[in-house]
Amino acid sequence: MKLIYQLTILSLFTFFATSVNAQETLKRGDKIEKVDIRDLNNKPAVTPGIGEKVTLIFYPDPDKPSMNEYFIEEVKKWKFPEDEYMAYGIVNLADSPFPNSVIRFMTRQVRKRSKQEADALILTDPKRFIQDAWNTGDCNNAFSILLVDAEGTVLFWKADEMTEEEVDFVINEIRNNVSTSHKYTEEEMKQFELSK
Repeated sequence: MKLIYQLTILSLFTFFATSVNAQETLKRGDKIEKVDIRDLNNKPAVTPGIGEKVTLIFYPDPDKPSMNEYFIEEVKKWKFPEDEYMAYGIVNLADSPFPNSVIRFMTRQVRKRSKQEADALILTDPKRFIQDAWNTGDCNNAFSILLVDAEGTVLFWKADEMTEEEVDFVINEIRNNVSTSHKYTEEEMKQFELSK
């Protein structure tokens, strides 16, 4: 009788463990909705652009601020129509050991690195709202990148370092989902530099 009881418990545990593991994380083709999060001053905010514009979201763990720096530099070389495209960051505060107030302060300072970044929209996720709502999986120690089309359908998701091929893929996906695009020349990029 004891053996039957143990086998029953083991079977139930295996079933539930398999069900949890079988749940897939966010992938291309999934549809996402807007999520309630916080702004840099810890006031309520909602993820903008979802279901309205092609939207590029940077979702960094503050412990890995430069993980996808190459991608960031490459995407900043492009101009896309503002009425069709937007990009912003959501800082993953939940996975950092640092106090949220310190990270919010540091993030406000990052916006002073260039004229392009000065007006950047940066929001915060103090309680894994994004990870739970969009089923992203583990985003700890990652600078995640999400691209969705104007209907909110995922075109690209990665919670890790992007390859050069993935960088090209994401930029081309943006270009393919907006009406026009322009790659800045080196001379045009100088307009975004801060005066010394």
